[in-house]
Amino acid sequence: MSSTDYYKSLGVSKNASKSELKKAYRKLALKYHPDRAAKSGIDPKKAEEKFKEISEAYSVLSDDKKRQQYDQFGSDYFSQFRGQGGFRSSIDPFEIFSQFFGGSQGGFSFQNMGGSPFSSFQSQPRPQKGSDIQIPFKVTTSELAIEGSILKKVISLKRRFSDGTEKVEKIRIPIPKSVKDGKTLRIPSKGNLGKNRGPSGDLLVKISLIDDILAVPISVFLAIRGSEGMKIKSPSGDSLSGKIPENTREGDLLDFTSDLGTVKKIRVVYRYPSKLSDKQKALLNELYETQ
Repeated sequence: MSSTDYYKSLGVSKNASKSELKKAYRKLALKYHPDRAAKSGIDPKKAEEKFKEISEAYSVLSDDKKRQQYDQFGSDYFSQFRGQGGFRSSIDPFEIFSQFFGGSQGGFSFQNMGGSPFSSFQSQPRPQKGSDIQIPFKVTTSELAIEGSILKKVISLKRRFSDGTEKVEKIRIPIPKSVKDGKTLRIPSKGNLGKNRGPSGDLLVKISLIDDILAVPISVFLAIRGSEGMKIKSPSGDSLSGKIPENTREGDLLDFTSDLGTVKKIRVVYRYPSKLSDKQKALLNELYETQ
């Protein structure tokens, strides 16, 4: 699926202010709204696609938190929310339009126009936002150690629709590598669906971080000197071997290989000597003086 540049969709710069976003959306929404597009000679199908596109862009960029997520992760962060046609299925472009023009936005409102210019918004029930869904989620430190800026996990989630029915959906959860234990991630619009075209709730994912990387204590002197070969035993009894690079820092993750060829991560923990002999102290002093 191709990426979508929300700023380009609205024709604004990446530093656009909220007022600039509103102005751009207002102009394009009035131009491409299906009721007006038909009268202006714009192809209805193209107008509908453009109307959905600018609605999706405005719904993300006008929300500070969603805009920050988009700026940080790009459209890939929102790709799991997309439905048929490439747009987020939970977004109702007509509802966004109605909310935007229903009040006073930049001096423009339905009231000072003498009512809605489009019949499709009249006599509609009040939209109701769907409830949030909260779930616990376990993540291991070895999973977070995999290369890449974001860990992508796919879960099966049961969501409730406005008519009371439920459906199991596959949802991708992007997890930042810097995530902390107990952190709650908010996945926009993947909670229960709203009523009367109301927006969906969010999915709240509480992270339970499990440290499954083997901590291996090594002498601080060995960490500084390094070693071409070192063998250790894992808690399961496997024999692991690997290299200790020079000047290895405490907390560094190293790849060690089992006898079966499986690569496992280990975490270096410094082991300091409890007592030094006079000779060792003299050598350390000599080393210190030569820095």
